[in-house]
Amino acid sequence: MRVGLILGGAALLPVGAPAHAEMTRSFPVSASVVNGCSVNADATQGWGRIDMGTTPGTAGARAEGSLVSAGGAGIAVECTPGVTATLSADGGDNAAGGARRLRQSGGSATIAYQLFADGSSSEWAASPVSLPFAPGSGQRLVPIRAVATLAGAQPAGTYTDTVRITLTW
Repeated sequence: MRVGLILGGAALLPVGAPAHAEMTRSFPVSASVVNGCSVNADATQGWGRIDMGTTPGTAGARAEGSLVSAGGAGIAVECTPGVTATLSADGGDNAAGGARRLRQSGGSATIAYQLFADGSSSEWAASPVSLPFAPGSGQRLVPIRAVATLAGAQPAGTYTDTVRITLTW
């Protein structure tokens, strides 16, 4: 029988015998969780849409609608537990004299309207809506509605505005 020797090593192994080595090491895994908020957006990254429907163009006619978003009837906001977030809205693209206004597409006629947020009966103006998030509260749906009452007769057409809402925390 022939036995091969490996010289110069720390061990003598028979020729053809496999050498096995096993090493175990560890490495750390970590993540940092910071305060933050997210909004459930639709496919166009919008936060929703308010359609006030159809109303006659007569004095005193009323149009009303609620924001519908990807999260349901309102803006779906989720924040880190313990965070207090605020939502604020600008005056819209057609604001005049401190009032939000819908502008007739292809025309110059406007209709004043008000926004109301989170079930408030006070108009959502310059003051932001505070949204406290208690630990474990998860997602919160913030309802937003718009109301327009025609002060006088208005020409027929489609009236629109764009309002930007800012979420801060």
